[in-house]
Amino acid sequence: MNLKETIYKRQSIRKYDKTPLAEETLEEIRHFIDNAAVLNPDIEWSYDIVGRDNVRTLQRFKAPHYILIFSQPKDNYLQNVGFIFQQADLFLQSRGIGSCWIGAGGPKKYENPNHGQEYIIMIAFGNPQGELYRNSSQFRRKIICEISDERDSKLIPARLAPSATNSQTWYFTHNDDGSYNLYRNRPKFRLNKKTDVWNQVDMGIALAHMYVANEESFKFASEGHHEKLSGKVFEGTFTI
Repeated sequence: MNLKETIYKRQSIRKYDKTPLAEETLEEIRHFIDNAAVLNPDIEWSYDIVGRDNVRTLQRFKAPHYILIFSQPKDNYLQNVGFIFQQADLFLQSRGIGSCWIGAGGPKKYENPNHGQEYIIMIAFGNPQGELYRNSSQFRRKIICEISDERDSKLIPARLAPSATNSQTWYFTHNDDGSYNLYRNRPKFRLNKKTDVWNQVDMGIALAHMYVANEESFKFASEGHHEKLSGKVFEGTFTI
């Protein structure tokens, strides 16, 4: 299964076989991440694949592997992280490996050698226990008219993207030149100080799905002409 096909099948996995993956498989994952597309090439970022002893998390489930994600704090760095590592999430699941974004937690007994970069978020992964993929009827998502100013089937990949607490905080508008503006909904209630961080990562995750579905034509700009919308933050403009 390729990455584009995986968009329509993936799901967050919360039950794992404790057996670690082969080192050869981990090297393939590193190679993919190292060559993933980025939103902003001027941002320095890094990651490490660690075991469960090097993470703390509020999740009850445990995975054999975790990707710790770090970034230089710079304009749209959170979106950049979401964009890069959602590609990795799709790659994992396309290879039959379960994965799940984890916001509540962080490194334990671990120091990032890339000083000046801050810890952002992590992804759990490993061989799944139970069904890896789901069918289209199992997605619990807002309908297109709730996330867009027009009914547009081209936005289905973004609609299916995962998000923190399934908040689906993205909103799309259409421009006369065929491009799209992406907005982030301001949360009505701030659950905790991490909510804004997760929601900005979510923007990059949705953009990653649009990129994977339109790899040859996708272009993104963090600035551009846009209308100010009440309760929403402008995130950028893209074409597909």
